[in-house]
Amino acid sequence: MKNIHKSQIAFVIAGLIGLNAAVGIAAQKSDSTQPTRANANTSPAAAIAYLNYKNKDGVATKEAYFAKNPAARVIKLAGQSPYVAILSCADSRVPMESVIESDSGSLVSDIFSVRVAGNVVGDDAIASLEYAVKYLNTPLLLVLGHEQCGAVSATMGDYGVGGALPQLLGKIRPAIQTGTKNCKDCTKEQLFEKCIEENVRLGMNELMKRSEKIRTLVGEGKIAIGCGVINLENNKIKWVDAPAVK
Repeated sequence: MKNIHKSQIAFVIAGLIGLNAAVGIAAQKSDSTQPTRANANTSPAAAIAYLNYKNKDGVATKEAYFAKNPAARVIKLAGQSPYVAILSCADSRVPMESVIESDSGSLVSDIFSVRVAGNVVGDDAIASLEYAVKYLNTPLLLVLGHEQCGAVSATMGDYGVGGALPQLLGKIRPAIQTGTKNCKDCTKEQLFEKCIEENVRLGMNELMKRSEKIRTLVGEGKIAIGCGVINLENNKIKWVDAPAVK
């Protein structure tokens, strides 16, 4: 009986060792599995894994660029010199670097980009844009919205959202009121388009009203300011109030 008992124990131990080894191999396979964009939205862990994977890819791309252009690293670290500062919506479909082509390739952007849902004007956005025009000598300032803006749609629908969103949507509401007033015989789609246009105009006017620095530089002709709406299909900017030189 003792011998049988010992053999049974040995069999169980061997089985456990084999199971642990199998689990270890499976874990190694899981760890080595390349993260995919398709899985990135499934969980926070998947999103982090994909972000880190793409960051490594970006680092490799940048290092390859520097290897071919050694002076580029020095130029990048020396500072920034964007020719346009843009207040735009945070919508992931309209990154400014895809809307406005850069001469710098993957090295740097030509854009000083400030993004917030609904491209609304707040103190932080004003301060950021003042930094661009005052300290970076950026000569062009734009407020750019886009078609199918969710923030404008939410304000028009008055969906009763909670959290901090009502404060943000409240900054868009005057544009909805103006758009509705000026588009009485419009279809629902036309009214939506009109409200988006009025919202970028409101943002531009708010920058001029609330920022003495921006207002002064525009008045002196040192910077130009304008606003427009981005077409989602082709990224073309439809000017609502085109920037003009005084």
